Amino acid sequence: MRYAVLALLLVACERPASAPRAIDRALIAVRADQLTLRTDSIGIDRFASQATFALVDADNLGDADADVTLGGVLVDADGQEVGQLRPESLRIPAHGRRTFALIDRNRVARPTATGARVDVRGAREPRFAEPVRISDGHVYRDGPRVVVAGMVTNPNDRPCIAMVMAGFHDQDGKPMTRPFSAFELGGNASRPTRFVGPDGSEVGYIFVGDIVFCPRSGCAVKTVEQKLW
Repeated sequence: MRYAVLALLLVACERPASAPRAIDRALIAVRADQLTLRTDSIGIDRFASQATFALVDADNLGDADADVTLGGVLVDADGQEVGQLRPESLRIPAHGRRTFALIDRNRVARPTATGARVDVRGAREPRFAEPVRISDGHVYRDGPRVVVAGMVTNPNDRPCIAMVMAGFHDQDGKPMTRPFSAFELGGNASRPTRFVGPDGSEVGYIFVGDIVFCPRSGCAVKTVEQKLW
């Protein structure tokens, strides 16, 4: 799995004055029965460490898009808490699904962890219409794995940095990896993207995570890509 660390010197987009409306958390279904727990290396150079994390899918059962935050704890074989998971927020389209990656809050390995309890920490209406889009999506096999490709489009006048992610699942529907990369997109610009799944992957898809808009003069960003296998 690939992760990216961003150091951003950006001007955030304007926010509307009114707070977004909360969405009933019962409309967000966490697929806890198909959760994948892994411990692997994250970070690079002096920031590298072994950390335990959970990959889990959530479904939006509602008729409108939702900004959803999941959190949780790692547990041992007796169900006792052994570590907290860092919450993550993603936009889930109406009747759609997204793959969350919840990393140990202290970025350490938890050798006694055998599972995780994940819950919905928040759900609300998005502040804006979907600002960056994925189109022309294709999924195809490459030997023992699947590959996903598509176009990432910023239909706005302002440039932005978008975290483009992919979710890969095995034949039983369990998440395997969730790689992502930072995309710098100019105003009204498009770029192709492609992610290769791990051996044994049967399903893959592409989606957009965090987005930060830049000044019209352009983005000032330094990206460092790291690998987590």
